[in-house]
Amino acid sequence: MKKSKISCLRVFAAAFLMFSIMVIPDLVYNKGYLIFYGDFNSQQLPFLRHMHECVSSGNILWDWGTDLGSDFINSYSFYLLGSPFFWLTMAVPGKYVLYTVPWILALKYAFAALTSYTYIRRFTSRDSSAAVGCLLYAFSGFQAYNIFFNHFHDVTALFPLMLTALEEHVTKKRRGIFALTVALMAVTNYFFFAGQAVFLLIYFLIRSRCSDFRITKQKFLTLAAETLLGTAAASVLLVPAAVSVLGNYRVSKHLYGIDMLAYSDRTRIWRIIQSFFMIPDSPARPNLFSDGSAKWSSIAGYLPMFSMAAVISFLKHKPDSWQSRLIKTCIIFSFVPVLNSAFCLFNAEYYARWFYMPVLIMSLVTAQVLESTDIETKSGFRICAFMLSVFLAVSFLPAKEKDEVKWMAFGSHRYYLYLTVGITALLLAAGGYIFILKRSGKPYEKKSSHIHCSCRTDLHFSSVLLRYL
Repeated sequence: MKKSKISCLRVFAAAFLMFSIMVIPDLVYNKGYLIFYGDFNSQQLPFLRHMHECVSSGNILWDWGTDLGSDFINSYSFYLLGSPFFWLTMAVPGKYVLYTVPWILALKYAFAALTSYTYIRRFTSRDSSAAVGCLLYAFSGFQAYNIFFNHFHDVTALFPLMLTALEEHVTKKRRGIFALTVALMAVTNYFFFAGQAVFLLIYFLIRSRCSDFRITKQKFLTLAAETLLGTAAASVLLVPAAVSVLGNYRVSKHLYGIDMLAYSDRTRIWRIIQSFFMIPDSPARPNLFSDGSAKWSSIAGYLPMFSMAAVISFLKHKPDSWQSRLIKTCIIFSFVPVLNSAFCLFNAEYYARWFYMPVLIMSLVTAQVLESTDIETKSGFRICAFMLSVFLAVSFLPAKEKDEVKWMAFGSHRYYLYLTVGITALLLAAGGYIFILKRSGKPYEKKSSHIHCSCRTDLHFSSVLLRYL
């Protein structure tokens, strides 16, 4: 077996094993069921079981079991109907389908690691660096936050395939793959597909300025044709979903005036910044910067261990690279309401459910910095430590409740906040220690005589990431 295939199998197995180890205590306690809270228990699990029953019985047109009766495709195309992971559960009898939830979720994490590895490896010189990058993506804060909405993981598990297919089309003239990935992502989830179209357009425009991404008229036309072909192939789900969604009054809600340029919530930008420097809070319990209207908006992007240290260092050292331009563009889009809304067809409702896309690029950048010999990372780690200090200081601000001033009461759950800051700081210190070893010339990874990415390396990083989760 070629070493590239061995590396792919190892990152796949490492991610699957890591998530499995995390959930096994919960499975033992709940007798095989994965139980979380809120919508995970009251929506995600019942929806899965109901869909399984409907498909098994052939009842896939009109569903009397949803609301007072509704179109089955319209109701569940946003959830699992087009996901290949859902169709895997059809091999299991209905009475056992809920037992598959943790293992299907582990499979999604494994695929997220595998697909991101195939993308990140294109831009790294070592398998080990790409392995770290793909694990950062698979176990990012966005992933941890959205276990609550576990069907989001269907999207993040497959999204890197789109970027890989785009790169293959332009750099190696491989035809047809991009059309397949477009169709796959469109049927997996139409809402996320709209955001992916925006991101790929930005990615394409920035990458087209690079010498290794030359665009000719023929490449552009074939790429456009594959985009249309893939979208058309997905119309079996896209058209019914569009008919249903366009009839919803919320679709017509858009941003106007100053709301296009500034968030009405004063803490929104602070919370976005915090989400990339700290382990995310649970969706229902945002801590420092609480905003009831954005509790479920998936504001999360933290990279385990390294946080934004390597990303900041890369931006400083290579400000004109395509990765830096793309990350900076995403930062601007996240801070400007109307630009952020482009990822959900300019709807007025606030969502940050596109953050997994820049997280992939940040994971790539971290992998590149890890193997670089000329990028200094001290300033990056100092900035991350400073930001943690800022968030900790904010928690000490006085709060006024019923005309009474209380100190150290700014956060909603202070002790949980201190625990989160403490764990984040320890992980950041571990990441900094790796770079100290690297700078001093000492080995910070186990090497194999056969392949660059050894199983011990994967498991070393896996164990550290497990502590985060």
